[in-house]
Amino acid sequence: MDTRTRYAAYADRIEPVSPSYAAWARSLDDALVALLAEVPEQQRQPELFFAVARRLGADPSDPGALRALGREARPAVVTALASATVQANDPRRLAPVVPLFAALAARSARPLGLVDAGAAAGLCSIPDRVTLDYRVPDVRMVQDRAPVRSSRPDPAGRDDGSGAQVEVVRMHTAPEGPSIRLVADASGAVPAPASAPITIGARVALDPNPIDLAAPGAFDRLVEAVPPEATDRTALMREAARATLAVPPLRIRGTLPGDLDRALDALPDGVEPVVLTTGTLVYVPGADRQRVVDRIRERGVHWIALERTGILTGVAATLPDDVDASDPDAFATASLDGVATAVSDAFGTRVRWLRDPDR
Repeated sequence: MDTRTRYAAYADRIEPVSPSYAAWARSLDDALVALLAEVPEQQRQPELFFAVARRLGADPSDPGALRALGREARPAVVTALASATVQANDPRRLAPVVPLFAALAARSARPLGLVDAGAAAGLCSIPDRVTLDYRVPDVRMVQDRAPVRSSRPDPAGRDDGSGAQVEVVRMHTAPEGPSIRLVADASGAVPAPASAPITIGARVALDPNPIDLAAPGAFDRLVEAVPPEATDRTALMREAARATLAVPPLRIRGTLPGDLDRALDALPDGVEPVVLTTGTLVYVPGADRQRVVDRIRERGVHWIALERTGILTGVAATLPDDVDASDPDAFATASLDGVATAVSDAFGTRVRWLRDPDR
């Protein structure tokens, strides 16, 4: 996918939640395309570019600010973008993967040892501290496999005023606070709700520039990539930050694939190792992505991923034929040990389950 096509697709995807970022993406001209060509392909992501632009003073409310910055501060933009590692690591991405952690926890006699690769501040290192509700069109798709507690959003069964009849199913309950609550629309082969808590015995956050949430200004840095209109997203991230601070991971500065072994070796004995990647591997050059997958397999550890659909050849081979990577609701693929289990939108708010991870 060339740069113009990538930004056009991003604009279509982001417009419902951020008209300002959509306008910036559509403002891409020949000069900005040439600017982006000066940095490695994995550094050309719109969220990364926009975060750098805001850091350098561009106002997202001005549709022309990106072009102006490119004209007036081109060397500074290229230098900053070439080394930028801004990544919000949106905790909403946990909605498709918490059931995968629950499935691993249910069949493991040991607590899980989590390596969050590309962790940023570790907001996705807290699957055990998520209370997850799925909105499903028919609760029987879940009740066929296990008893669940369900409730309607209001007495008439409407969801957020849309008039659609839905059931809300509690998929996982955080055993203690601080924690976050996520709500996502779910369809397909929805797995059974968790039957036991997810127990995590150790957490390691691997990142080129791991963020210490306890440091002054850390949260402001974390939300640089968040669209300005997404105030609810920022609020959720703040709650996730509180939950992360309650169980802070061991932070390791490093990259994939070179430092994966070091992160895994930092886990203590007595845990079941599991590597988590959520929107991480798109920033890893193509050849190194397969090296990450190969090393995970060589180490014999579990791997839970939510990555852009199609970028992992082996995972893509396990997708059904009717999954279209250009569909916004199939933007990302959730997988367990290299097998696709679900597809979702970019934010993890709409999840189509392809297979039950417990089976």
